[in-house]
Amino acid sequence: MGIIERRKREKDLRRELAMDAAMAIYKEEGYHAITMEKIAERCEVSRASLYLYFKNKDEILINAIVDQTEYFTDLLQDLYENRERLKDNLLKELWLRFIDFYENEPETFNASLYFQNSEMIFNLPEDLRKSINESGSKVVSLQHKIIEYGVKSGLFIECNPMTLSEVIWTSFLGIIQLEKSKQVLSRKGHYKATRDLALEVLSRGVVKK
Repeated sequence: MGIIERRKREKDLRRELAMDAAMAIYKEEGYHAITMEKIAERCEVSRASLYLYFKNKDEILINAIVDQTEYFTDLLQDLYENRERLKDNLLKELWLRFIDFYENEPETFNASLYFQNSEMIFNLPEDLRKSINESGSKVVSLQHKIIEYGVKSGLFIECNPMTLSEVIWTSFLGIIQLEKSKQVLSRKGHYKATRDLALEVLSRGVVKK
């Protein structure tokens, strides 16, 4: 391995460690507790070294969200590419991919919602705002394409595919937000039962019999 390649690998590794550290602090303490000092300490590098790779904590977080959202994009892309084979269970398969992403990348899921549903995104520099918007747009576009296929193929009820896509996605988001609130208030939740019932209800209203 040459010097240039080795340095690139070292840079990529340190960037990845910083992103993992930022997401871990977000999970444990929340956004406002994150500092460059805490990230550097967790990565076991100096703060000065961390600034060689990122300008601030928001840049680290947004890069982490964008990188890890690729997993969700891949899940949806796989479903779209296999839509013909899976069409009899298209809604269920889509719902399962929502669950897969949430359960495998919960910090990414929650951090993404935090930036999208607050004034935070408007305070980001243009390049970071563009980056997170483009990442989210890929996900939304694939969801729309999957639902559009279902509507045009006669699998789903006749309606505006984009609107139906948004109804399905926001139904899942609503469940997650509700269960998070219940956990905070009472330490009790019914996530699995609620999400499964929601899929059954959606199926009765969306899928043509």
